Amino acid sequence: MREIAIYGKGGIGKSTLSANITAALGQAGKRVLQIGCDPKHDSTKLLTGGRRITTVLDHMRENGALDYRLDQVLFTGEYGCGCIETGGPKPGVGCAGRGIISAFELLEKFHVKEEYDMVLYDVLGDVVCGGFAVPIRREYANTIFLVTSGEFMSLYAANNILRGIANYDTGRSRVAGILYNSRNVRDEDERVRTFAEAVGLPIFAKIPRSDAFAQCERRNCTIASLGPEGFPELYDLFTGIAARIIEGPVLYPAAPLTDEALEELLLYGTRTAPAPDAADPQARASQAPDAHYDPGTLSKNVIRNEPLHGCAFSGATSTAVHIRDAVILAHSPKSCTYLAYQSISSTNRRRLFERGVLLPYGMTLNLASTEMEDEDMVFGGTDKLLDAVRRFRDLPPGERPKAVIIVSSCPSGIIGDDIDEAKALSLPDMPVIPIKAEGNLTGDYLQGMLSAYRELALQVIDRSVTPQPKTVNVVFEKVGVRNTEQNFRIMSGFLARMGIRVNCRFLCNTDFASLRNFLSAELNLLAYQDYTGKLLRDFFAGEYGCRFFDRQFPIGFPETAEWLRGVGAFFGGESAAEAEAIIAENRARYEEEIAACRSALAGKRLMVFTYNHDIDWILSAALDAGMEIAKVCIFNFSQDEGFRTRLPEIRDIPVEENYDGARRAGDIAAFRPDIILSNYENAAAGKGVIADTIPMCPDNGFFAGLSMMQRWVRLFGRSQKGEWQNDRALFEKYFA
Repeated sequence: MREIAIYGKGGIGKSTLSANITAALGQAGKRVLQIGCDPKHDSTKLLTGGRRITTVLDHMRENGALDYRLDQVLFTGEYGCGCIETGGPKPGVGCAGRGIISAFELLEKFHVKEEYDMVLYDVLGDVVCGGFAVPIRREYANTIFLVTSGEFMSLYAANNILRGIANYDTGRSRVAGILYNSRNVRDEDERVRTFAEAVGLPIFAKIPRSDAFAQCERRNCTIASLGPEGFPELYDLFTGIAARIIEGPVLYPAAPLTDEALEELLLYGTRTAPAPDAADPQARASQAPDAHYDPGTLSKNVIRNEPLHGCAFSGATSTAVHIRDAVILAHSPKSCTYLAYQSISSTNRRRLFERGVLLPYGMTLNLASTEMEDEDMVFGGTDKLLDAVRRFRDLPPGERPKAVIIVSSCPSGIIGDDIDEAKALSLPDMPVIPIKAEGNLTGDYLQGMLSAYRELALQVIDRSVTPQPKTVNVVFEKVGVRNTEQNFRIMSGFLARMGIRVNCRFLCNTDFASLRNFLSAELNLLAYQDYTGKLLRDFFAGEYGCRFFDRQFPIGFPETAEWLRGVGAFFGGESAAEAEAIIAENRARYEEEIAACRSALAGKRLMVFTYNHDIDWILSAALDAGMEIAKVCIFNFSQDEGFRTRLPEIRDIPVEENYDGARRAGDIAAFRPDIILSNYENAAAGKGVIADTIPMCPDNGFFAGLSMMQRWVRLFGRSQKGEWQNDRALFEKYFA
């Protein structure tokens, strides 16, 4: 079967040519099916006497999958030719390219091509989109024509089509040539001839500019239907084109020009400046961002153009879901929502299988989905989104969520759904808050988190609220970490003893009212002062004038003591006195127990390989235990940047940032550590070397470093006695 794809710029006349070629082939005795692949759905109008036939996409939109019928989309035109129009969505919504894919899938289901000798696809060619490229895939067209005039944009579109063909073809020839549809512009013949020679294609036929086509348009008929007496020259032209197609034209490979070569060829010496050579240092410097560029709330991945670390849609959803009394409405396919749900709930599900650990809050998430389907990708999903919001509006006042937070996904972003439209459905007691995350289009998982943080703050926080005495917010707890709730209990316990109330946890296990009253806090406390924590601090300080304590939640004895003194000094009075009391209560225990570790650890050499950029808590405890720090190796990490320390001893310790893991085995052999500490199991440890893991998010409070030292004392003892073998029984008891 010969399957012919006719491509050309919109408005170039390809539908008129397609219909006339189909009619000529039908007149020659061939059973021809013409499929119009243009959203204007007027490709077959001349073949059906001007009738606007039902499109495949309209049929799919109006009927369920079980009610699809071929006779509702396949019509008969001149000379018994089959006529099908794929159709498209309303302008400005949905994705016409996706519509073509859906239409072709339906036609394949009905085996519609089996009754025909030839199939002709009439395709819009100046939309560079995967859906419009479907007809030139190898399982469809085996013969391709380019329709063009001598105008630059028409030839530009033809060259782009050749690029698309070349992407599918490797050493294959499928292009029959150029159908030159003359517009009678200046030097047109020379331009088309020059282009054809440059891309190695023949001008298969030249169609003269003629009023005959306009007359046929008015009469809703083809040249062939009027017979040789109607318009003899054009009748002979299309009869000849049909005969050559039936005979089998010579086919050529696609050999497109670069944009620069095309412009040089057609604009008679007018050149555009070539793109800067990425290898040229001066060119790179000219493209470098301005030194004063303020990245705002952008993830490290987006700024550094690193590989994606997860999906922005999932990051935004995982952040917003921590507002317990709001509903997070994912404007996405069901599968995207399901994957986000699994990601969010995995931490809780893991706790169910760990002995002695209770869930801090329920596993049933306040997450809903618009469940976008193929039809929504084609026609747009805004109506489905608005209907979902209305269902929450229609609930009785006592049952409504405090807010509906909409998070967009890749599909809704690609097709152009405007989720801001849903804001018009807000109620005084149920605002609608859109977050445009849009999956990987926006960036990585962290960028989705940052987008959610920013939008929720800007759209929810009440700027009229005034600070209240001894009130704080906690900012940027890490929601996917299993010790987050334990750490909050430790830190909120310290604060409660000092008479300080926590208003909002931004954003972790909080509620809408606390977020709205964010500015009631006199002081804001960062849980983590890494890359993201600093971005949030700068955002709140710049946008709202918020005051932040200059240290993150503390880890280890020195940091915890300094943190308590600093917070106590800020609030003064009884808070400061209570801070000193807490420190005194814990100092004696720390000093006694770290001294007990020295007998086993003094003189032992420690080597660290870690993604953590702030590890004073472990280094200070190791030094207190009399250990020697051989080397600290810091890996590049997607969520942090810049090694940080307050230890004066660090100047005598080798520290290497952006460490190359391939050098690990060599460095271990050179430094000969007794303990290797890393974020993962280390197979490079040799005989007699203890390998341990450093948590990405350690426990807060006085004793995190001490607990690690005590663990090493036990490990050295077990290593000497062979007691490590007992671990197998423990593993089988609790995990196997």
